Amino acid sequence: MFNIKPGKVMQTNHSKYTLARTSTAKQRPYQTRAALLRFIGKALPILLLVLAVERYIGQRFLIGGDDQVDRCLPDKWVYLIDTHNKDIWRGDLIAFRAERMAPFFKDGQIIVKIAAGVTGDTVHVDSQHTTINGERIIDGLPLTEKLKKPAASFKRHETIPPSAYWVTGQTDKSFDSRYWGYVYDHQVIGRAYALF
Repeated sequence: MFNIKPGKVMQTNHSKYTLARTSTAKQRPYQTRAALLRFIGKALPILLLVLAVERYIGQRFLIGGDDQVDRCLPDKWVYLIDTHNKDIWRGDLIAFRAERMAPFFKDGQIIVKIAAGVTGDTVHVDSQHTTINGERIIDGLPLTEKLKKPAASFKRHETIPPSAYWVTGQTDKSFDSRYWGYVYDHQVIGRAYALF
């Protein structure tokens, strides 16, 4: 019979365990590199797709807010602007760059209003009402005093020319086409959507 001491057996088993553990640890760096390469191979196309979508969305859409105290669209103050959609119809929200809108807005400032009239529509403005194709759009000319001009200087009866829009707000105090005229195609940024 063999005379084996209990301490010796434990030591032998322990050293086998240590040896097995060491050989596994030596293989891990190779397994980790392969796993990392597989992960990169799968993640890189997804990352590129996400970046492409983000770039497309970032170039196509703008988000803006109206920080005025007296807003011309009173229930709305945050807008999404689709810069690729410039097909504006009567009643759509239109985003455009300001021109000839001093003293209220600087040239180049982004404005959002309602496209109340489009090319070919008939506009009539007097001190009582503004109508488009005979339909009342907005009342009065309350900003004439602030602009230091008589109401008679804003009267007009005309047809909206090609590549132009008549824009307005929803409140009588809106500084809109009644005072400065048309928005032209070169000013249009895109169609706007009220978020809230």
